[in-house]
Amino acid sequence: MKYSILIILLVGSLFADEKLLQSALYYGLKPVPKDLKSLRTELNIKEEDLSHTKVALGKKLFFDKNLSLGKDISCASCHSFKKGGADGLSTAVGHKKQENPFHLNTPTVLNSAFSKQYFWNGRSKDLQDQAKGPLQAKFEMSITPKLAVQRIEENKIYEELFLKAYGNKKITFEKIANAISTYEKTLLTRGRYDNFLEGDLNALNKKEKEGLHLFITKSCVGCHNGIALGGQELRKFPLVHHRIWSMQSIEEVKDLKKRYNTFLSKLEENRKYFDMDFKSDKSLVSFLEKSLGKEDLDAISEGFFHLFPKQKAYKKIVTTSCNSCHNGKNNSVKKELLANIVFPFENKGNFLGKDDPDRFFRVPLLRNVVSTYPYFHNGGIEELEDAIKLMVKHQHRTKISDDEIKKIVAFLESVNGEIVEYINN
Repeated sequence: MKYSILIILLVGSLFADEKLLQSALYYGLKPVPKDLKSLRTELNIKEEDLSHTKVALGKKLFFDKNLSLGKDISCASCHSFKKGGADGLSTAVGHKKQENPFHLNTPTVLNSAFSKQYFWNGRSKDLQDQAKGPLQAKFEMSITPKLAVQRIEENKIYEELFLKAYGNKKITFEKIANAISTYEKTLLTRGRYDNFLEGDLNALNKKEKEGLHLFITKSCVGCHNGIALGGQELRKFPLVHHRIWSMQSIEEVKDLKKRYNTFLSKLEENRKYFDMDFKSDKSLVSFLEKSLGKEDLDAISEGFFHLFPKQKAYKKIVTTSCNSCHNGKNNSVKKELLANIVFPFENKGNFLGKDDPDRFFRVPLLRNVVSTYPYFHNGGIEELEDAIKLMVKHQHRTKISDDEIKKIVAFLESVNGEIVEYINN
């Protein structure tokens, strides 16, 4: 009898694990290729474009400090393999210890070969174009293309390396960027998670499997998918609610929304008042207080700005409340106010992503994420647990327990892995 129960439990467990695996694959989760040939196939790259010679050249350039104006930093300085391919700083530091003017931190270079968006605002679409940015940025490596070529030409060792990689000794800035990006395409990591995706159902323990299940069911996989668990697109952040109200409980938000809808219905009922020539904001506030009550008015003024109607009839009311901060891309004062209140952490640098101030950000890669703290574009959150809680609340608007967070962290730890030595394959 005991053996029968044990067999039933084992079969049930195997069935559940297989179902979890199929679910992961269904949502676009894929393992990192094991060898260079498989990598070329995955990236759809010809052998000559991802050759041993180009990778070897790119590796040397990646660690060469002569590619910085002060000859004191290299690509590897900000992309430390010991720190998950990043630098562990909330704000990137470059030439002459300059901080990034937007207080942006350094995204990981590991597994970036599988990204389709580069930089926090996705302004580059491939690694070669991305590689040119930090080299030339005044607050990063601060070198010009001409000086970069001159520095590399001075080192005669490179003549043979460029000849082997490109068929001639001519050194250009394009070739430098191409070689670096080629090497970066091989900076991929594999962990036990990859073994699980390849069919080894015992590669993850129970807690890690439960974490993967939560990763899928809490909709993390909606943005963090693909081989790198991210980097495929730009997404709006925060997505669901204004910071002020997203910090409240779901029940409180539902109550506020109900009162807000009441507010809208009263506006419709009192449309005749919209043509009034309000002499001051006080008269408008007085009118609204009589219609709603001060408590509701205060609540509405602080949240749900994105729900305010844009019809001309509501212009005066919108202008005197949330839209005092949220109604223009060209007004620097309003833009600064938006930057300061929109995120659930201090937004040093006032960076608002692509098409500022629309708040679209490149989805970060989650491979080795346990090593790439602090989190978010300006390192506003120190702990991974806090980052997970914040994302679930702001992007999916659901609850998550501390125990569930620990399971997701356990899963992400299983994703951590060592860099694959493709160049020796």
